[in-house]
Parts: sequence; C-alpha cells; structure tokens
Amino acid sequence: MTFEVLNRIAFIIFAALFVVLLFFPSLIYWLFAIEGGPSVDFIARRAAMLFAGLSVLALITAETESDEVRQVVSLSFAVIMAALAILGLFELVRGAAGIGILLAVAVESVFAFYYLRFWRD
Repeated sequence: MTFEVLNRIAFIIFAALFVVLLFFPSLIYWLFAIEGGPSVDFIARRAAMLFAGLSVLALITAETESDEVRQVVSLSFAVIMAALAILGLFELVRGAAGIGILLAVAVESVFAFYYLRFWRD
C-alpha cells in the first residue's frame, strides 16, 4: 500500500461520510443503533463538515512528494483514526452504541495502522 493509495481511499471514505452525515444521518444512527433527533442531527451536520475538510486534505496531499507533509498527514490521520477506534470501543462497552460500531472500529484501526507505518518510515 502506498501513501497515495491510502490517501485516495481515505478521501473516498471521508467524502462518503460527509455526504451521509449531512444528508442521510439516519443511516449512521441505524448502523450504530443510536437514537436520532434534532440535537443528534445538529452534531451529525457539524461532523460532516469535519469530514469534508479531511477529505480535501487527503485528496490534495495524496500525490505529495514532500516527506514532511507525508509525516504530518500520517501522524494526524493516525491519531484521529486511533482515537475514533478507541472511542468506538468505549461507547460500545458502555452501551451507547450498538454492534455496528465495530465496522467503524475495524476500518479506523486499519487506517491507524497504515498511517502509523507511513509516519515511522
């Protein structure tokens, strides 16, 4: 797996999450077995904007030849993905999220692993 391929995959997933969280948040609520509502919709729309920014960052830096840029992006994305995976497991254990969160945890863990590898190299 190359940095470019990983970033392009991240772009696709981040962009998809942007669209889903902005326009179809009930899909995420269903997957994670959480209740929707105006407050949750508000947070979903705000999270969508974060994923919009992450998708742009992943796409724009995919072809960078700068080792420094790769290092910064790799460490940042690794921290984000590892933190989301840990948080997902915590929320599952405390009963705030359903078993569907494990799909997100698995994907986030894979991303964290690969981005950590690029950061170390």
